[in-house]
Amino acid sequence: MFLTLNLKELRRTPERGAALAAVLGVMAIGLVFASLITASVVGAYGVSSSMRSGVQSGAAADAGIAAARKGLYVAGNCAAQPLPGIYSSAVAPRYSAQIEYFTGSAWLAGCPSAAATEVRITSKGVAQVAGVNGATVGDTTTVEAVLKYVLPGFAPSGVALYFYKGGTVEANSSFDMTESPGAGLMVKNGAFDCAKNNTVVNGSVLVNGNLTFTGTCTVNGSAWVSGTATLGSGKIRDNLTAGTVSPNPPGTHVGGTYINSATIPAVPPWTEVGYTPASWLDSTGTPYEVRALATPAACVLPNGSLGGTIAGAPVIIDARACAAGPTAVNNTTVKLTSDVVIFANKFDFSGVNALVFSSATSAAHRLWFITPDLLNDSQPTCTPVTQGNFSVKNGFTIKAPLDALLYTPCAFTGVNGFSWRGQILAGTYSNVKNNPTFTFVRIGLPGVDLDTGGAVVSITSPQPGSVVSNREVNG
Repeated sequence: MFLTLNLKELRRTPERGAALAAVLGVMAIGLVFASLITASVVGAYGVSSSMRSGVQSGAAADAGIAAARKGLYVAGNCAAQPLPGIYSSAVAPRYSAQIEYFTGSAWLAGCPSAAATEVRITSKGVAQVAGVNGATVGDTTTVEAVLKYVLPGFAPSGVALYFYKGGTVEANSSFDMTESPGAGLMVKNGAFDCAKNNTVVNGSVLVNGNLTFTGTCTVNGSAWVSGTATLGSGKIRDNLTAGTVSPNPPGTHVGGTYINSATIPAVPPWTEVGYTPASWLDSTGTPYEVRALATPAACVLPNGSLGGTIAGAPVIIDARACAAGPTAVNNTTVKLTSDVVIFANKFDFSGVNALVFSSATSAAHRLWFITPDLLNDSQPTCTPVTQGNFSVKNGFTIKAPLDALLYTPCAFTGVNGFSWRGQILAGTYSNVKNNPTFTFVRIGLPGVDLDTGGAVVSITSPQPGSVVSNREVNG
């Protein structure tokens, strides 16, 4: 009976421990989720720290680019670094920026030389706080910037022949202007007359005025004429745009298309150039030497060397005090040992036979003949009495590898077989005849853009120019 009662009592009591398994299962699942959450939090923190360090190292690398670029604007700053050619910072933002320069054939480490055409800055930035939990990808960032490297002086600009008031070419004249951008010969406000016997213009012409062929003239290019194009026995190989044309239609005188329109491309305005020696700087930013000619004997060009006092250094010859301008005797060869600028109120070589300008060696040099425009009124002013034309005759030669630019508000007159390499800008109606040859080489002038007629700000020391590329190299 006692056993029976105990069994009944046990049946009335709930089963103890039966829920333990379920509780343990729930706890296990909770631990799994807790582990996942913990891992997720830890991973997220690592990713977050990596992103933070990546931003910091990227900013540090950019700071290195900026520091190096700023330093390259200051003459001598690159070489003055503790390690020349390397800009670095040991405090936040931490970076190391390596300088290289390109000379046309290879990249060289170190501060750029005068032969550099581009500079490359490779900057490695370091994060202020490194990533955690193995997230180190953002601890360093490397950025590379490539920039043009520009030197003091000026960029070549302008066309081959710029005749503000027009001119005449005749008698077997030959002009090679194929390298000139757009039209090689321009007339701002006047007429271009191509007269007599087989003149050939290799290039295009742009005339704000009238174009007249009175001989067998050939333009191996196109022509734009705001007024009347009288083609006579001449021919334009390509296209013609003109206000009117004779004969009309032009027929075989035009090899391409004729467009009846007085609307033509704009001719750049006249550029005012005065006597401003401070504008002339060499590639290091050093002003040209200035040498004034004060006596009649000094005004005679040498049959021999002409150049700077320092070998190879450019020089300005101020011949404005020479009443007749620079002079020369027959059969003179002036050999340039450097770049030379000659300022004079006139250049009258019309009585000189066989005047040759050449380089003293195989080195290429440049020569400028400049008659200053004394009146700043946006048009050429050839001052009466004190100023005169640039005149040459038999055998006048600009000999390669020398290139020359003439700027005069007066006229250019050339006869009897002269030869010119470079550019000519003349303000008064000019005349060229009797077997001359002209080859276009772009030279330009400081402080002005001859393509637009506008002023240009000149730099005074070598420095970085426009950005070629800017990219992140790796993390």
